[in-house]
Amino acid sequence: MNLFSPVTRNTIVSAIESGKPFSLLMADGKSYPVPHSDYISLSPKGTYVTVYDDDEHFFVLPLLTMTGVSSMLEANGGDAESK
Repeated sequence: MNLFSPVTRNTIVSAIESGKPFSLLMADGKSYPVPHSDYISLSPKGTYVTVYDDDEHFFVLPLLTMTGVSSMLEANGGDAESK
């Protein structure tokens, strides 16, 4: 991850459109997995992202606190990509 490249709405949209599972990395060190596009939604202005888990719990995440987007393929031994 490049510390000088903020996560933008376009970064999130690109990750969703890739069709590949990814995780959102947060400033507090937490990460939120997004296994499929059904597990994420963007607010109309793109300042918040809502991520859902398998139990339909949801997490509303401010875009400004995101530090990166990481491919979940890395955990499965595939090619990983961080933004």
